[in-house]
Amino acid sequence: MNYKLINKYQGSIALLFLFTFTLVSCFDTGYEEFEPPTGNVNNIEPNTLFTVSSSAEDDLALVFRSYSTDAVSYNWDFGDGNTSTEANPDYTYSTGGLYTVKLTTTSSDGLTAVDSSDVSPVFIDFDFSIVDSEVSFENLSSGASELEWDFGDGEVVSWNSVEDTEEDANFSPTHIYSSEDVFVATLTITNFLGEEVSLSKNIEGLVLSTVPDFSFTTSSLTAEFTDESILAVSYSWDFGDGNTSTEMNPIHIFAADGTYDVTLTTENEAGVSKSVTKAVPVGGVEATFAAVVLNGTGDEYTTETGDNADAWDMTPNSTVVDNSGATIDSPYRAIWRNTDLNDYIDATYCTDEQPGSTSDGNFVDGVKTRGLKFDDPCRRLYQVVAVEPGVEYTFTIQTRSEAEGINTEVWILNTEITTEVGIDDFADAYVNITNDFNPDKSSSSVDNFTTTTFQFTASSDIAVIYVRALGAVDSSTDVFIDNIDIITPGF
Repeated sequence: MNYKLINKYQGSIALLFLFTFTLVSCFDTGYEEFEPPTGNVNNIEPNTLFTVSSSAEDDLALVFRSYSTDAVSYNWDFGDGNTSTEANPDYTYSTGGLYTVKLTTTSSDGLTAVDSSDVSPVFIDFDFSIVDSEVSFENLSSGASELEWDFGDGEVVSWNSVEDTEEDANFSPTHIYSSEDVFVATLTITNFLGEEVSLSKNIEGLVLSTVPDFSFTTSSLTAEFTDESILAVSYSWDFGDGNTSTEMNPIHIFAADGTYDVTLTTENEAGVSKSVTKAVPVGGVEATFAAVVLNGTGDEYTTETGDNADAWDMTPNSTVVDNSGATIDSPYRAIWRNTDLNDYIDATYCTDEQPGSTSDGNFVDGVKTRGLKFDDPCRRLYQVVAVEPGVEYTFTIQTRSEAEGINTEVWILNTEITTEVGIDDFADAYVNITNDFNPDKSSSSVDNFTTTTFQFTASSDIAVIYVRALGAVDSSTDVFIDNIDIITPGF
């Protein structure tokens, strides 16, 4: 029995030796060292992004902070021609405006990622000078999309970069205060991303001053002047023809036709004096050019019927459709805008102040033409026309009311207005049309419309045609308008 155990044990050792030898014989002593793969093995693209914040000390200074995946290099483009390779730069712009900032990062694998964002730094500051109670503000700011000046006495003016230029009066306004109090004037800037920043300064050291002003009427060579000054105790008139007066409301007869620069100088109780000058036309003044009313027939750009009233809109549309069906830039959009008056109409009446386009115009040679229409109380005819002071013009307009008692009011204004409050103070003429009721819109007779004609003498270099019909509230009370014109003598 012992012999068998020993023999079995020796056989096992031999078998183990043979297995081990076989493993050793299979081992390759010439192996290569393992190297891990390089590059974007998993096809994962790197990401980059950044945040922007303003410096508390300088609105032109911005703080940029990057949040990027595996970034080993950075390339910032600040949108003004300057760059940086810092990971988290602080950057100060030299002037305000709207800039697109781009960050490009490179990863350790050599791959790039890009992020971009608009920034709108601003610089805000203003200076001012005082003469008596008149303060001239100098705007030193940059990067403003909109401005608002609050003079601290209840008066506010605004400026918009889309509609105005830095030459407009409200960019660097002049304001007359009516007392010697200390006022806080505040300039508020809105940047191109809609963010606001404000700066206030005290206005002190005012000396209460007179504010001269006057109105006038003329008949042939005679002019009657009415003082409208504030805080005036004495008056000095220079009629521009070598004659003067110290009366409060003088009447003066000029020797010849013409337009004279009349100056009124007033003085207050403190002895402070100021002057104002206005052009006063007397006699018959000969026109040198014809006044031009745009789209007075309502027949222009009738392919797209909603646009042919565009010449009468306070905020003209940017495009119209011509008679070939092509969309073109509106020929009216760059001529004028009056957004303040537009906002007043929107807030007071409703929000559709442009007159409607209509196929129910007057007949010409038996054929019905297009026209304009009022069908709610917010609609207005509004157009600024170049004229010459002293020239007597003839205004004509055709109207038709579909309901009785719908008055159509017509003003010829000598200046643009921002509100209808006190509108009569700026009128060279006013007519209230009450006799144009005619429900028959099918007649081919010119009597289908009522023609109203009147004369006005221009007192400034513009005539603003302004028409409304507050009683036209819906389609049952429509007022139709056609053939609006200003006729210039000699043309």
